[in-house]
Amino acid sequence: MLTGSGYRILDANANRAREALRVLEDYARFALDDDGLSGELKAIRHELARLTGPYLPDAILHRDTAGDVGTDNKTVAEFRRDDLGSVVVAAGKRLGEALRVLEEVLKSAGQVEPTPSSARSSADDVPVMAPAAGVEKLRYRFYILEQAIVRTLRPATRFGDVRLYVLITESLCRRPWLETAEQAILGGADCLQLREKQLDSGEFLRRARLLGDLCRRHGVLFIVNDRPDIAVLAGADGVHVGQEDLPAIEARKIVGHGKIVGVSTHRIEHARQAVLDGADYIGVGPVFPSSTKPRDILPGLDYARQVAGEIRIPAVAIAGITHENVGEVAATGVRAVAVTAAVVGQEDAQAVARELKRRLVGQTFLSVAPEPPPAPVGQTLLSVAPEPRTAPVGQTFLSVPSIPTAPSGSPSAEELRKRRRQLPNWTLTGSMYFITFRLRATEFTPSERTLVLNHIRSGDALYYQLLACVIMPDHVHLLIRPKDGLGLSRITKGIKGASARLINEHRKTVGRIWQDESFDRIVRDAAEFDEKLVYMYNNPVKRALVANADDYEWWFVNLGSQG
Repeated sequence: MLTGSGYRILDANANRAREALRVLEDYARFALDDDGLSGELKAIRHELARLTGPYLPDAILHRDTAGDVGTDNKTVAEFRRDDLGSVVVAAGKRLGEALRVLEEVLKSAGQVEPTPSSARSSADDVPVMAPAAGVEKLRYRFYILEQAIVRTLRPATRFGDVRLYVLITESLCRRPWLETAEQAILGGADCLQLREKQLDSGEFLRRARLLGDLCRRHGVLFIVNDRPDIAVLAGADGVHVGQEDLPAIEARKIVGHGKIVGVSTHRIEHARQAVLDGADYIGVGPVFPSSTKPRDILPGLDYARQVAGEIRIPAVAIAGITHENVGEVAATGVRAVAVTAAVVGQEDAQAVARELKRRLVGQTFLSVAPEPPPAPVGQTLLSVAPEPRTAPVGQTFLSVPSIPTAPSGSPSAEELRKRRRQLPNWTLTGSMYFITFRLRATEFTPSERTLVLNHIRSGDALYYQLLACVIMPDHVHLLIRPKDGLGLSRITKGIKGASARLINEHRKTVGRIWQDESFDRIVRDAAEFDEKLVYMYNNPVKRALVANADDYEWWFVNLGSQG
């Protein structure tokens, strides 16, 4: 029989279980809009009330909230939840614990005569079982539901920023496939997918590794089609599966919690199931007829609109999309598009991708031509007045001769207005930039500083001329000159994205490493160059990391090629 303390334990855990169930039920109802999960959680809540109901009138008599020592015994973590997902996870753990405590306490409670309304379970032909055994069965029912709920709690990924997604299939490429892939990236692709249905596994893996290396250098996402095993072996960011491929739940078991899983969908039921299966994004389509992959079905733009209005994870419209009809897709509310032949099948994949991205997202920094118009304008807040070149200085450790200034032809006022509206910087061909990135939190360890330094150096001569850089525990300074035709935004995005991936792999974590905003300014002359170089060189000493700047390992300068 229960004593006073036993009743108090039962009362506290019955309350705890009901509260947790209500949190989970509301998540299924309002966040997932899922009748099945919501209904099952509600059924558990009602069954728990039936099993514990006979004991609660006595239990509440023994309640002593004022004298409960646990009411003031709290940890900091109990008062903080990072997001809705953490709220749901905490509720799930709380429910499992409460049910187990109730089960154990009820084993010693003895049988209490039930009220007439609770004399039988909800199914009239099922006899009432002992309360402890009934709670045990509820606990196992919940464990199954908990797994289904947790699948839907995917962390935010970089895929939410994807707008242009390009599929790479060699047979559809006008030029060599890897060259085409890089041109697509330079044109603005945010994510590439390797889709090769006919390759044997060995060759598929070899190409996946090549494409993965390319994507990491540029800081764009890399997805493998159909093959989660290849995605893992190649170090891809994720895998994409179709309705006839390996189910998303099974693909997740192979690639793990930290990678992206995408699912093709053709009707709203597919989309809803993809959310429940833990997909990070869905493909939506076909929205137009496509010669690349002919289909008997055409959900069209109506389906895209339905997804945009109901589904909470990122969606990518696919099939038959070109620069001529991409505006119709954007009007549905779906923010990203996936293309194949429209980009890779063109002679100038970079130009086509750039135009597609421009029409998809509108006028942005990346869509402004890198060469400024030749007509000069007067000195204003948003224009660079022509400055005379500073006389060359002698070659010293902290100076280089003939540092280029901004081109004499400055952008037009209208061009600058457009650029300024989108980002507070712009690219002037031939200019040198001083750039600063800052970490979001924590600091780099020595080994992580080495990873970042080596990555930045690997881009030298490929995408920019690296004159100097210093990797500090919480920020990075660079002096670079972009290669012709490459916008500064694309370079900084590549450096930050790829280095973040390296650090996450090193830490075995996921998430953003760098602050969203970066600082950059044009270095106008040799005197300013010397000033920035001295500042970078002395930074470790000022931070008391070393007594002598020459002893700092994460500093790089390369002035030999500057003339």
